[in-house]
Amino acid sequence: AILKMLVQLLLLGVASAKVYLYGPADLKQRIEDEYRTDEIPSSLANFGNPPYNKVILGRVFVPDLDEHKQACNNLNPINFNFDPDGINTPILLVQRGGCSFVVKVRNAQNIGASAVVIYDDRQENVENVVMIDDGTAGNIFIPSFLIPKKAGELIHEELTSTREPHYVAMTLTFEMNRPDNRVEYELWLSSDHQLARQFLQEFAPMARLFDDESAKMTPNYVLWYCGTCSPEYTTDHPDCVSGGRYCAPDPDYWGPRTGREIVMEDLRQLCIYKQTRDEEDENIWWDYVEVFSKSCVDRDFNKECSEKAMKKVDIDPNQIDKCVRDSFDGPDEKLDDNWLLRAQRDKLLSSGVIFYPSIIINNQTFRGDLEAPEVMEAICAGFREKPEACFSHEEEDLRPRSGIGAGTLLLIIFFSMVLLAAILYFYRYWVRKEMNQEMRSQVNSAVSQYIALTEQSRD
Repeated sequence: AILKMLVQLLLLGVASAKVYLYGPADLKQRIEDEYRTDEIPSSLANFGNPPYNKVILGRVFVPDLDEHKQACNNLNPINFNFDPDGINTPILLVQRGGCSFVVKVRNAQNIGASAVVIYDDRQENVENVVMIDDGTAGNIFIPSFLIPKKAGELIHEELTSTREPHYVAMTLTFEMNRPDNRVEYELWLSSDHQLARQFLQEFAPMARLFDDESAKMTPNYVLWYCGTCSPEYTTDHPDCVSGGRYCAPDPDYWGPRTGREIVMEDLRQLCIYKQTRDEEDENIWWDYVEVFSKSCVDRDFNKECSEKAMKKVDIDPNQIDKCVRDSFDGPDEKLDDNWLLRAQRDKLLSSGVIFYPSIIINNQTFRGDLEAPEVMEAICAGFREKPEACFSHEEEDLRPRSGIGAGTLLLIIFFSMVLLAAILYFYRYWVRKEMNQEMRSQVNSAVSQYIALTEQSRD
């Protein structure tokens, strides 16, 4: 019951992505009769890159073979054409089941689909289903939805019927709340999560483009309960603090590291953020996590490395250490409760976050790959009027990437040819020398044999 409540809380804040049937008119009427609205209930996947504040209007296709309707294997190419708005954005309709959501979407993407709509294989409220990345969706860049079984079957029947024309179009919208010209976004992470650390490194330069008036960021940390600790919180567990109230998974199992180190780093980062809030400069927090994420990994993930990172960005480690100590209700971090971590736990339960790392933008859960450019685009979609930071980011994206220019490439080709010619010259010289030596050896051998025969004939 608690998990169901958390899922519902999470889904209430999901970015407002919607699915509409554009045509034909008779099918659209059947959908409206079924759902009492022109919107088809749906759930947006938590992978791929939804184009926030944009619309995809595309023709719907199905795999050419019935055995491929679940899109669990490589699909045959499809002739995607005749889009209703003139922009070729084909939408592939496939059935749920047989493999993960990620596999289906990847196979559709590989044949050129711009979006994927998966229809359920069971009767349920799809709005309560979270299409989560199975860990292999890093190369997927198109959005995907789950829609009800009934709606999918109606559309599939229309597309595969014997009558003409077999033409169905959908509208997919990806809206982001835009209450004003200020965006508030929250990060939910763990300081040791590899994906979160990579994201923080890549996003930090973009986050610093915003001033405090245009964007407000709040970091939050996901904490675990100790399942084997005393319910009175009197257990000194190596992966926990406060008697087992706040824990993190053991990062290296039988190795020397512990979950307690992770919780304490989470706490240090909370204290650093508290200092940045007091000084009204979020860049201090971004400066620190960028340096820490690069430098303090594996066995260097400890307090000593953390303090070195603080000094690099002009943070006084003594102030942060005092904040950490003062946040405990008593002198013993292993058993005494901690008010900063307690506030994080309460916020986690009330927010309904059930996967991490994740981002909530203007009270809507970001759906898509946790990659810096995509998150930046979603944040910028949350402004009524984009600030200069968003345009600076777009200009940076359009700027030629650092790499090999045409002149440099020609020089590389020229010197490569010179080097190749030199290698060929010395190779031919070496071969000629070897051949000459071999010929001399054979001649000498022949002469020796001739002399030996001559001497024998004289005898």
